Amino acid sequence: MIFNFSTWLPESLSNKNYILRDIIAGTTIAMIIIPQSMAYAALADVSPVYGLYAALIPVGIAAFFGSSRYLATGPVAMVCLLTSVAITSLSAGDASLYIFYAIILAITVGVFQIILALLSAGKIFDTIPEHVLLGFTSAAALIISTSQLSKVFGMPKVSLGQLADIDLLLANSPINYEAFGLSILVLLIMYIIKYKFTKFMTLSNLAVFFAVLFSISYSLSQSYTGPIVGFITPGLPDFKIPDFGIFNGSLPMLIIHTLIIAFVGFMEAIAIAKQLYSKKPPKDSNGVELYKNPTPVDSNQELLGQGVANISSGISGSIPVSGSFSRSAVNEASGAYSGLSSIVTMVVVGITLLFATPLLFNLPQATLGIIVIFAVIPLIRVKEMSKLYFENKRLGIITWLTFASTLLFPILSIELYEGITTHIWTGIIFGFLIHVLFARKNITD
Repeated sequence: MIFNFSTWLPESLSNKNYILRDIIAGTTIAMIIIPQSMAYAALADVSPVYGLYAALIPVGIAAFFGSSRYLATGPVAMVCLLTSVAITSLSAGDASLYIFYAIILAITVGVFQIILALLSAGKIFDTIPEHVLLGFTSAAALIISTSQLSKVFGMPKVSLGQLADIDLLLANSPINYEAFGLSILVLLIMYIIKYKFTKFMTLSNLAVFFAVLFSISYSLSQSYTGPIVGFITPGLPDFKIPDFGIFNGSLPMLIIHTLIIAFVGFMEAIAIAKQLYSKKPPKDSNGVELYKNPTPVDSNQELLGQGVANISSGISGSIPVSGSFSRSAVNEASGAYSGLSSIVTMVVVGITLLFATPLLFNLPQATLGIIVIFAVIPLIRVKEMSKLYFENKRLGIITWLTFASTLLFPILSIELYEGITTHIWTGIIFGFLIHVLFARKNITD
């Protein structure tokens, strides 16, 4: 079914309770995605406004075409990290071309995902070894966290090569202790609200929103000296197809980066979509389920939804997107009934772009860095990898090798990001080979 919204929109609009639930959930997600999208845009090495653009049209488009009622699409850390890798490579380090190549990537990723959907190739993603992805996501999350330390300390972005001479680095770029102090305060605020107010679900889910309010208030009242977001162009994005004629990068490299981002992005989206579908609906005081589970998640339909969302992101001048683990979980926990909640999110972000961007001028960059770190730390699942090793040494070794190849090769080459896209493929291919070898052994035994 191409237009999947026909399965939930009439039903949602026919019930006032469903509409109210979607409005509450959609507004909650908007309060989270606005600061998150700006932080993730910075992670992708583009201006924060492009993160807001990616949190607009793609959010609604994915809900209209995808199969999950709860999946919250938009900028995500892993895809933004891979986008940074890609645009740096394709532009040969020319920062003025970063957003152009990011837009190109969003469109090519979307086209590739749609082709896969039309070929009914969605089930291919079910065969990727989960332990390989566990090793990759844990290492990538660790790299993402360290990449934000320059914002936390109020310093210019540095490479691992510069860290070799820490004295020279500190002499040229001293730590801004006000930015560092604010980072610690914001982290404490988010941690306390998120994990100490769990009885108040809505309050707990809005930890990022309250941290942003505190940061802006502090910046305005204390003459904050650290780096801030600055001016964000108000208004909606321009909708146009980029001029592919000025593309002068390596076509093979574009294809490789497209495949990686399409793959990793969709794996994240389908994983959380299926996880939320498998959850049992809540029950009332009489033990009766409040609602029935929605229709099952369809991998091909979700591929189509993510593909169209990425193309819409590119046409609206922004970066590749995917389904978000954290926001999707909050969407479901906030009581969302259908994709209408994503439409509400889109509307609130649009209103923000039209009228509220001046309020974000004084948002400290340190806060954006902490938001990224706070979001990806749960993805560093070293404890789970260790447990897997003791339960199944073969799978554990594959997981740790993938983790090491993703994490250590960039360090050995003295580059912060180089190697990630190569070594996830190394881990995946290695994992498949081990699976095949052991499968053959079991057959012959």
